[in-house]
Order: sequence, then structure tokens, then C-alpha cells
Amino acid sequence: MLASWGAFALAIGSFSQIWQGVRAALEGQRIYGPLAGALWMAIFLGSMAYLAFVIYAADRAAGRAKRGIRVFDRILDRGAGRP
Repeated sequence: MLASWGAFALAIGSFSQIWQGVRAALEGQRIYGPLAGALWMAIFLGSMAYLAFVIYAADRAAGRAKRGIRVFDRILDRGAGRP
């Protein structure tokens, strides 16, 4: 639960930094370089992917997942023995 809240906080913070950079670029300014922008984008996408995985795993465990996500299913089924 704490990791999910941390990932959510990272997603919000990194999106804020991305949006600040976009607004500055539209105004003709430069806040940080392309490497820093790519880092903020990677943090945002990674935290959102983690949150999607956690939500999908909870829905799948409760039987509410109507359609499977192959990548997530493969990770979740890695520990289960194959019949």
C-alpha cells in the first residue's frame, strides 16, 4: 500500500516537472536539458506502469478482470507452477 502511494506521488511530481518544462518551452525558455526531460518522462511512465500493474493484479485476484493483459499475466504467473 505504501509503495502504491509512493508511486502515485512520484507520478504527480514528475508530471508537474514535465508540465513546467512544456510551459517554459512554449514561452521560449529552457528550464532543463533534454536528458533531464527524458528522465522525468521515464519516472512518470515507470510509476504509471507500476500503478497499472498493481491495480490489474488486485482486479485479477478479485475476479473482476474481464480481459487479460499478457505482459502483466506473464509476470503474475511466473511464480505459479504449470500443470
